[in-house]
Amino acid sequence: MNKATRPLLDLDEALNDLAKLYQFRSLEERLYDGLTVSQSYCLRDLYFKGPQSMSDLAILLAVRLSTMTGVIDQLERKGLVERVDHPDDRRSLQVRLTSRGKKLYQHAHNAFLSHLGPLVENRSPAECETVICFLTEVARAIRGWRESVQGKERRHGKDHP
Repeated sequence: MNKATRPLLDLDEALNDLAKLYQFRSLEERLYDGLTVSQSYCLRDLYFKGPQSMSDLAILLAVRLSTMTGVIDQLERKGLVERVDHPDDRRSLQVRLTSRGKKLYQHAHNAFLSHLGPLVENRSPAECETVICFLTEVARAIRGWRESVQGKERRHGKDHP
């Protein structure tokens, strides 16, 4: 391994560690009330973007509509979301957070932010901007890698929608 490879391998290790911490967290964690990762992402999108149609939520989470329906069914049984008439299209429904869902997500999000706070408190705005720009570039690189892999699978007849 040459010297230039070490930082790349360190970045790979750090990103994998970060992904595992979030993706494989315990379902018993109180902040998440036993929510799956998909349910957590769904609550986040509804919290920050407001009511959404099922198809819009499926697009935001990059899942099939049938998968999204299952996620919403589970969240609805927990009393965290509700299906309501679409304000502009009476043939459609939207999903929105209930007051319980808003409180749960806000509490979990604030607790998470309280742990991130110390990471930015003692850094200058320029340092914070550098970190955020770097993480944005990392996300872009990972998206490019995923699109590349998916394109190769489609070309080789391994289309997994």
